[in-house]
Amino acid sequence: METDSISSRTLAPHSPEVPRDHLPSAGSGAGEPAVPDIDQAEYVFAKAEAQRSATLIQVAALAGAALCIALAALLQTPINNQRKELQLVLQSNLYKELPPKYAWVSAAGGTFRGIAADILWIRSESLKQEGKYYELHQLAKWICTLQPRFATVWSFQAWNMSYNISVATHTTRERWQWVYNGIRLLRDEGIPNNEKVVGLYHQLAWTYFHKVGERLDDYQLKYKRIWATTMETLLGTPPAGLSDQEAVDWFKPVVEAPHTLEELFAKHPGTKALVEKLAAIGVDVEVGTKAINVFHPLEVNFFKPYTAWSIERSVERFRKTAKEPPAAYRDLWAFLDAAPAEDLGHLLAYLRSKVLREQYKMDPQFMYDMSSKLGPEQAIPIDWRTPWAHSMYWGMYGTEKARDVKNVEEFDLLNTDRIVLFSLGALARQGDYIFRPNLETPEESFLNMRPDWRYVEAVHQKALELGKKYPDDEDDKDKKKNTEAATAGEAFKDYHINTLHSLLLGLYFSGRTEQAQKYYDYLVVNYPDQWTGKTKEIYTKGTFRDFIQKQIEEMAGSRHEATMLIHSLLENAYIELANGRHDEYTRRANQAFQLYTSYQKDKADDPQGRRGLEPWDQMLADALGGVVTSPELPLAMRFMVWDRESNVKVKQRCYDDVRRVLEEMYGETDLDIDKAFPEPPGMAEFRAKRPAMTPEDVARQALEEKKKREGR
Repeated sequence: METDSISSRTLAPHSPEVPRDHLPSAGSGAGEPAVPDIDQAEYVFAKAEAQRSATLIQVAALAGAALCIALAALLQTPINNQRKELQLVLQSNLYKELPPKYAWVSAAGGTFRGIAADILWIRSESLKQEGKYYELHQLAKWICTLQPRFATVWSFQAWNMSYNISVATHTTRERWQWVYNGIRLLRDEGIPNNEKVVGLYHQLAWTYFHKVGERLDDYQLKYKRIWATTMETLLGTPPAGLSDQEAVDWFKPVVEAPHTLEELFAKHPGTKALVEKLAAIGVDVEVGTKAINVFHPLEVNFFKPYTAWSIERSVERFRKTAKEPPAAYRDLWAFLDAAPAEDLGHLLAYLRSKVLREQYKMDPQFMYDMSSKLGPEQAIPIDWRTPWAHSMYWGMYGTEKARDVKNVEEFDLLNTDRIVLFSLGALARQGDYIFRPNLETPEESFLNMRPDWRYVEAVHQKALELGKKYPDDEDDKDKKKNTEAATAGEAFKDYHINTLHSLLLGLYFSGRTEQAQKYYDYLVVNYPDQWTGKTKEIYTKGTFRDFIQKQIEEMAGSRHEATMLIHSLLENAYIELANGRHDEYTRRANQAFQLYTSYQKDKADDPQGRRGLEPWDQMLADALGGVVTSPELPLAMRFMVWDRESNVKVKQRCYDDVRRVLEEMYGETDLDIDKAFPEPPGMAEFRAKRPAMTPEDVARQALEEKKKREGR
């Protein structure tokens, strides 16, 4: 009974009232053995020893941790230096060099920054599906602000704007706004925050080349017109009639322009008075720009009025009375009329350089140096109004920036170089711009694109260069180092072949027969059929001349096709003439004449004239009349065409028809038709004689000449 009463109590194991040998074991009960007795003193000493051991271990652990932290602190600097040397990261401190707008958000966000970014990504996709594009634009900015060093974020958001959001809108201005928002996001913010990430340069170059330059977007031609207007407003119209080197040097004043007003005034003292006069009429030449600005304030307040002034001064001599300037431009136009030309030129160069650097993030010196890198023997002028000039710039600039990056992916470099090659090919096919800006509705500007033959050799040499830079394998690499007649390799072979082949006929017709023969021979020798190893069948059917003749026959096999092609060539020739490119005018007119004679050689004596063409002079007159009366062409261009056509017989053939149309178009306007389109001499005699004008007339004359030769 005593044992039961003790077991039922709650007693501490060290209670002095109960002897230790009387305490039950923890599991005592029926059939369970008792725990052996433990000496009280031994237990106390053992516990104290365990506590001392635990304390020593904790102290040792803390000392070890402190030592490790100290060693880590000592090693941090050499590790960081080694990381920088090996370029394991492109920024040694993610936040140290960031602009404040990004740094404080990124550094302060901590753990929650990633969660916030995820939420914003989900929200942005929902907004896109709902069509709330303006809110989406701001959300994309926030996402990039939270992840400024994550290059893929910038690339994706820019692509999303330019490609996905843009096609969901329905007007030209809206579409271009979103395409250009993507460009600006990369150019103005993404690349400055990640300047050595070649993938961002690739995406920017691709957007210019593919979205703006290619023909896959329904609005692509309007994009080209808007961009050409933007660049011509800033940089001016490239001069015509100059040699290639002179055209390259036309941009040199912008390259050499000082970067500060103090340097400008010291170098060109006369510009100080101009700057003061501009300030007096509200034009601040020291104003900067902001990331939210689509245009630099100087583009709006100075360059646009300046371009309008230049256009008006080029056509004012054809007006009956002088045109009053718009009220908003009156003071600036008066300033431009009175400004000394030399001082104004220096100021223009300074302002253009400033806007290029601040708004478009472009380096004028690099822009100028690109010209000398393109031509194997001499520099090639670059028309910055074309989107391909800019895709080429950002591609070349990106590979230059990545030159010293050790861990850059070769695939990224290859793709970026590929865009440079494609841009050169696009410039060769359609990079010669005939352009007249419409400043109020840029998408309606006049734009005529034609091949720029100066770039054919450039694209050829670039393909060979890239073939050596990216060999297919080590054996191919060694072979290309020791072979002069290298090819473009597997990566660029198809593009190289197709580009050269497609340009052969154009080169021949433009009077560049030797150059066309050179590329024809190159294709024959260096690119055999991949299955047989022999010369491709298309090049084995006769000589180079036979190849060209076959191409002509395929292009102009019927009267309709021949007429359409010849007329198109002559229209292009007259547009070249309007821009002062007399050599190109002659080449294109000769090209059209070769097609004419080739087609007519077996049809001129057709009795009914049903298959033959009109007299050559009449075809020239039809093309001239079409250009002069075309409402799609700027009026100034039509003045120039009529003024520069020196063939009086051609002008006589179309004058009466042209005059009648012009009177209907401009009879009630301020245009003086007699000044703009004067009557050619000898019209009375022409009207009385009336030469052959129809295919039947040609056939009849040919038949009469044939009878005379045969003595009948």
